[in-house]
Amino acid sequence: MLDFDAFFKELKDGVAEIAQKEEVNFIREASSDGAAFLNAVKADVKRWAKQYAEGKLSKEEFEFLVKGKKDLAKMDALTRAGLAAIRVERMRAAMIDLIITTAGKLI
Repeated sequence: MLDFDAFFKELKDGVAEIAQKEEVNFIREASSDGAAFLNAVKADVKRWAKQYAEGKLSKEEFEFLVKGKKDLAKMDALTRAGLAAIRVERMRAAMIDLIITTAGKLI
């Protein structure tokens, strides 16, 4: 059985690590954008992670659904800070990969 609270905490911790690693000069903005993204996708990820854990979704289906939420990672704070589009996209992709990888470890 999936402990979603533990899963979501690991995601939050992972976003903080990504922010520190990817955007050293913009940690606050990257952390803010990452938290906003996690909150925007929380309900869907909770439902999909449960279905994945129960075997109702395959790994590929779970990945497809999570990747479909990529546009919700608006990265407003990083964009306002003047970060180049390529760096914003790298941060966005890292957060999507974090969700998929973390789910794979816990399920």
